Amino acid sequence: MAEIDKKVNDTMQEFIDFIDLRYKGLVITDQFKKIVKVNDRFLEIFHLNTSDGLEFHLEELFLKYGIDEDSEYFYDLDKNQVNVRLKTMTFGEETVLNIWIFEVVGMKNARISLLETIVQFSKDGIHAVNQDGKIIIYNEAQGKIDHYEPSEVIGRHAMDIYALDYESSLLLRVLKTQKPIENVRQGYYTKAGTFVDCVTSVIPLFYHGKIFGSAAIVRDYNGILQTLGKEKEQVNSEKIKSITTQPNYESKQTRYTFDSIITVNPELAKSIQSAKQAAQTDSNILIIGETGTGKEMFAQSIHAYSPRRNKPFLAINCAAIPESLLEGLLFGTTKGSFTGATDKPGLFEEADGGTIFLDEINSMSLFLQSKLLRVLEERTVTRLGSNKMIHVSARIISSCNENPAQAIQDNNFRSDLFYRLAVVYIVIPSLRMRLDDVSLLTKYFIEMYNKQFDKKIVGVDSEVSQLFENYSWPGNVRQLRHLLESAMNVIDPDETYIGIRHLPKYILGEDKIGNYEGQPEQHREIRTSVSIDKGQNIFEELKEKEKEFIIESLTKNGGNIAKTAKQMGMSRQKLYYKLKKYNLK
Repeated sequence: MAEIDKKVNDTMQEFIDFIDLRYKGLVITDQFKKIVKVNDRFLEIFHLNTSDGLEFHLEELFLKYGIDEDSEYFYDLDKNQVNVRLKTMTFGEETVLNIWIFEVVGMKNARISLLETIVQFSKDGIHAVNQDGKIIIYNEAQGKIDHYEPSEVIGRHAMDIYALDYESSLLLRVLKTQKPIENVRQGYYTKAGTFVDCVTSVIPLFYHGKIFGSAAIVRDYNGILQTLGKEKEQVNSEKIKSITTQPNYESKQTRYTFDSIITVNPELAKSIQSAKQAAQTDSNILIIGETGTGKEMFAQSIHAYSPRRNKPFLAINCAAIPESLLEGLLFGTTKGSFTGATDKPGLFEEADGGTIFLDEINSMSLFLQSKLLRVLEERTVTRLGSNKMIHVSARIISSCNENPAQAIQDNNFRSDLFYRLAVVYIVIPSLRMRLDDVSLLTKYFIEMYNKQFDKKIVGVDSEVSQLFENYSWPGNVRQLRHLLESAMNVIDPDETYIGIRHLPKYILGEDKIGNYEGQPEQHREIRTSVSIDKGQNIFEELKEKEKEFIIESLTKNGGNIAKTAKQMGMSRQKLYYKLKKYNLK
């Protein structure tokens, strides 16, 4: 018996030491529920002190406070929820100890009050949802961004407040994926019709290894621009020469930064991260992407993020200018080198210390490619009609709108130049490979044209949304932007949603147009697969065409889900969903 008593006392002390005395109350009773030991937190919860004595049964205390012994929680005198856990300790078949643990869930201790103060006084918007998607935290700064009062929002589901779904809501997406999202440019509408353009970071919230919610920190994008306004003006005032007298290329400080790139797509996010890292060096960068994916936006963002940000950024499209003019523009001219020629520096001289962007380098003639290769090797240029070598130190960012390997094979791209330019190789996914961005981009462009055209369009209807999800987007983001601009021009003043009737006919397959530049053959096939016969039900036809295309793609890929999903521009999870949707096995 003495041995058992010693084990009991040792066990009680272990539990006392184990429990966090600041936050959890602990009481140990014998088999008859008579109190034999408590910690200080237990006394605080029940407003007891040691002078009260503890010579009574726990049942008496429960009765006094109206606590149901079988309940998992109760409310204390301060109206805080207190969770109750019971652990029973036995020796053999005999109950020796009952160990009760009380945890105050809603306690207002100093640390929690401090955190609440930080949240409420933060200039950034902060809001969070629980595991059911209901908003549990919503500070005043978030209210100013969304035009809501916190009292209107707390306790309601996120989709009741925002015109978003489980895919487009970053809070709900993180709740599902349990992975954080950092510094994403996001545009969304509240259910009250307010458009919000912001930069958002979201983290999952875990407790004992289980997710119980997600929290977002939101910064108003317009507010960020206003804050940076003075700095931008200063940068612009330091701009080195104006060369606007030459209309064939662009001379400017950058309009775009990485914050201008709107995405929730993991692959594009990786490309952005790679570009940010490369921006800190002087290495040459080659950007690969189809026409309309935003290659110059990337180039400008790299320059703006680099130590060269206060120096010139000059861009030229190699496909838009004849070889005879392009040579003089790039390398400069001397008076008399050809009829009408004057002494003019070329882009490499003008961009000295800054960045030169050679767009669609694969369209440059092989002759000029050889001259460019010499510039890269020697870091000097020679103006047309001169023998004088001029040292240049511009960083070169170039782009290619087709597979470089194919361009080299077709003798449109020198392999030695490719290796020189592609020290850093960045790929921008096509829009069909990042369909999760379509709804986000759609909302952003609609709001942009709302301001430009003084309209109040809320969004696209469900038919257009479904059409956009199934379309192959051969013209990429540029096509989406122009398509929405077209719709915004023809929509009636009293309409608030863009419908099928507002879209250009070509997207429905009713009007045949030429192929988009830089559109690979396989993508033309995809586009054909979703064309629609005039007069038929659009979405029944879309579903049937999509089903046929899935079957065809699976057959070509030998049933390989990963290859098929990649070809169709969707995740494997989404392909599995569509297989189930169409009852395909």
